[in-house]
Amino acid sequence: MRPVAAAICTLLLALLAAGCTQAGSSGDSASTFKGQQHDVARTVEDLQSAGAKHDEGQVCSQLLAKQFVDTLDAAPGGCQAKVKAALKDTDTFDLTVEAVTINGDKATARVKTENGAKDKTTTLQLVKEGGRWKISSFG
Repeated sequence: MRPVAAAICTLLLALLAAGCTQAGSSGDSASTFKGQQHDVARTVEDLQSAGAKHDEGQVCSQLLAKQFVDTLDAAPGGCQAKVKAALKDTDTFDLTVEAVTINGDKATARVKTENGAKDKTTTLQLVKEGGRWKISSFG
């Protein structure tokens, strides 16, 4: 696998493992935002929901940007296999969108993942594709 593809896969696996709730979420953090910021936060919440349902098809077809999916598809097994592997061993975590910044057709979302004393903050990059915000990278 190319180094860039390996790095993207690692980031995807880390976010999915940190952001997919199997039980008990603290709520819908997207509801604290309005307008386009709400739409960006909703994409993150949708990633969490798709992960909880182990719906790698939705993650790859609706939530990740085309360029990101193309990179994952170039790796052995493709996007859905990478996402499925990430979801296989996911435990209970909580994800909260803390901040959203929009600049034209690009956005960033700062998300906090909670797992007891191991809280972590990650920044997601999103792009607007086909009228919907999609995750283009992590970090």
